[in-house]
Amino acid sequence: MIGAGPWGLTLTGAFARLPEVDIRWICELDEERLARAGTVHSAAKLTRNADEALRDPEVHAVVVAVEPARHHVVGMRALEADKHLFVEKPLALSARDAEELRAAAAARGRVLAVGHLLLHHPAVQRARQMVAAGLVGEPLTFSANRATPGAPQRLGSAWWALAPHDISLALHLFGELPATVSARGGAWGLAQEDNAATAVLRFGGARTAQIHVARFAARKRRDTTIGGSKATLTFDELAPTDEALRVSTAQRTPAIVPGDRRDPLLAQCLDFVASVARGDAAGGNAAHAVGVVRVLEAGERSMRQQGAPQPVADSGGGTLAVPEPATSFEAA
Repeated sequence: MIGAGPWGLTLTGAFARLPEVDIRWICELDEERLARAGTVHSAAKLTRNADEALRDPEVHAVVVAVEPARHHVVGMRALEADKHLFVEKPLALSARDAEELRAAAAARGRVLAVGHLLLHHPAVQRARQMVAAGLVGEPLTFSANRATPGAPQRLGSAWWALAPHDISLALHLFGELPATVSARGGAWGLAQEDNAATAVLRFGGARTAQIHVARFAARKRRDTTIGGSKATLTFDELAPTDEALRVSTAQRTPAIVPGDRRDPLLAQCLDFVASVARGDAAGGNAAHAVGVVRVLEAGERSMRQQGAPQPVADSGGGTLAVPEPATSFEAA
């Protein structure tokens, strides 16, 4: 594990719950965070030097949960050490860096997985099935609102911090990259800080996705609507997983789509571990993650040009489709 901040410790705890996983090393530059991690995971070796852990031949996979600006450099060091790699989202802060990570993993036959957690949510997987089966109809429209409460504490970009969740979901449901992105962000240009952003992604077949993200909001929001000519799906990320998806039509009021209570975080970790155990480099979601970064980049360019539509280039690096997750480690 490289990175022992709040989310890094959450990931460490999730992986540690899998009996197939041995947390051998925890790497963190901050001594206080490192000591705190050691009290929780006492069997792990602690180091401030990631290369020490990467030289260990018993380390088969690396999880990177550092700040996004370091995802590329730390991820490349792990791949160059011939380790399978899990990186928190976004994969990188530029499409060039994201593509370099994808290519390096492919060249070495290593699994590269990125923490796009919603792809492992049972309600999202059910929604994808319903869309693919034509139960929602065409053309599809997608609308997502993601707001995080709290007072301003640090500089940063709401677009890059929050929008990856919803961009990932839109690409997953539509199965392709958008042609263009039009976006506007509040306070963009002040130390690259946009506290709110709204974007429209235009896909083929008159399909659109509208995404709104905001920090320092009055209340927390995590809701998504997918509409078509036959039905409308609503996904409430804050609801219990087995009650998070509802469907409505012109003839019937909203009804819960039956689901299960599977923990998306554990499912994500298990999927990565199962791919590593199989030695299945195709089991990751690298192409999808690169696509998310390409949309983020296009959105940033649009913001800097007062909302002018920007094309989303496709590198041809692979399909956006995400492999079906293993239902259990034994199934792998």
